[in-house]
Amino acid sequence: MAVAQGTCPSCGAPIEFGVGSSIAKVCEFCRATVVRSDRGLQNLGKVAEIANTPSLIAVGDSGSLAGRPFEVLGRVQLDHGLGPWDEYYVSFDHGQAWGWLAYAQGHWYVTSAVPGLAIPPYGALRPEMDIPLGQYGYFRVAEVRSGSIRSAEGELPGAFPPGFTRYYADCYGQNNGFATLDYGDGSGAYSVFIGYVFGEPQLQVTQLGQRSVQKVKAAQIKCPQCGGEIPKLSGDRAERVGCPYCGAVSDIALQQVVAQQEAMLKTPMIPIGSRGTIEGVEYICIAVVKRSSDFDGERFGWEEFLLWSQGVGYRWLVKDESSWMWVVPVNLAELDLTSMPAQVTWGGRTFTSRNSNEARVDYVLGEVYWKCQVGEEVEIQDFVHGSDVLSREGVDGEVNWSYSSPIPWPMLAQAFGLPVDGPGAQFSPSAGSATPSSGGGATVLLLVIVVIVLLVCMLGACGACLGDGSSGSSSGGSGTTTGGGYYRSGSGSYGGGK
Repeated sequence: MAVAQGTCPSCGAPIEFGVGSSIAKVCEFCRATVVRSDRGLQNLGKVAEIANTPSLIAVGDSGSLAGRPFEVLGRVQLDHGLGPWDEYYVSFDHGQAWGWLAYAQGHWYVTSAVPGLAIPPYGALRPEMDIPLGQYGYFRVAEVRSGSIRSAEGELPGAFPPGFTRYYADCYGQNNGFATLDYGDGSGAYSVFIGYVFGEPQLQVTQLGQRSVQKVKAAQIKCPQCGGEIPKLSGDRAERVGCPYCGAVSDIALQQVVAQQEAMLKTPMIPIGSRGTIEGVEYICIAVVKRSSDFDGERFGWEEFLLWSQGVGYRWLVKDESSWMWVVPVNLAELDLTSMPAQVTWGGRTFTSRNSNEARVDYVLGEVYWKCQVGEEVEIQDFVHGSDVLSREGVDGEVNWSYSSPIPWPMLAQAFGLPVDGPGAQFSPSAGSATPSSGGGATVLLLVIVVIVLLVCMLGACGACLGDGSSGSSSGGSGTTTGGGYYRSGSGSYGGGK
């Protein structure tokens, strides 16, 4: 039963509000934003058509989150310059409570408003700053940005006109905690939304809301440049795709080419579309990204393979100059950063700074979950403990951390059904030296050091070999940035989603 109803002041169509927390509703006939108050219904102006963004839920859907029933009442689309993202206004417990749901980076985010908490002014925020949120504990800032409302549909908990700019900070806490500090238009009023990050298996959705034919039936992505049909490997989750036929990088939702690159001339060492089981989880390889960094005037490159599983989200495999690395995201709230930038402590181990530089995207093939652009750069700093690496990526007011450990090629070959003596074998520690959880590789490093010492001794015995006086040093494999972070949302927050 509707809690309020009337007629649209723009077109006269019937307007109903389903729950008491709803303040505004977008008319489904004329797209006017209608606000209810004690003076009746007012027209706040028309919104643009909803952009065709990746979407796993829709207005009108119902379901449960970890057994708690919910209904999707509305959707807001925001943009901070790289393309729109969605956040969903939902009612919980049959209208007794409300909050926000959003999807990013292979994870879901849910938050609800928590009144009465004091927070710092927006201008004082910076990434990795700790914010005390009363009884909820400390949260660490991961992103400080702003976004403008582009469009909306259904019911909304506030009166926000199209084009309205919101300032926000997304933060992470212990035990998968998540919070958004919402500063509104920056004039002084703010709201705090607190919740948590959860995996997709916890979400059960009954698809009742209207969906486009394209989203329901499309099993392929059509390249807007060459017309080639690219298999859709991760459902409606990807943002951009690198075409394997012509090399064009396209925005999937907008069906527009955003970058040109040459077509890949060789098959990736782990082919796009191949499936493999690692640590008991089946993944599908959906993309490969080539990146590079400058070390002492020389360019060193590596390849990053993006894996996806509906159960756990995204993971990366990185092939650098000397080994394969298994990469998982790290909750930055769990890091001890008191000794930054020299050291970082995590999981009871201390990681020491190894290198800091910029990593550039040189090539992308397949589906990726952010607004990837060829030539984009991020600042990367690597911290090492033995052969294990903690990597920090920072760009435009956002920071993310990841953890990498060596994984032997025979394990990958078996997982993906590839030849053990295939091309990937030359980029692997010895078969028994490491697993994704052991962080081995010390034996290989020791052997390399011994070989280098022997070579130096031999060269020293032959003075003519170094007669020109040059040292010819290079940072090489051990100095190359591990990379594989990219746990970026490519989005912001409107009252508490991701």
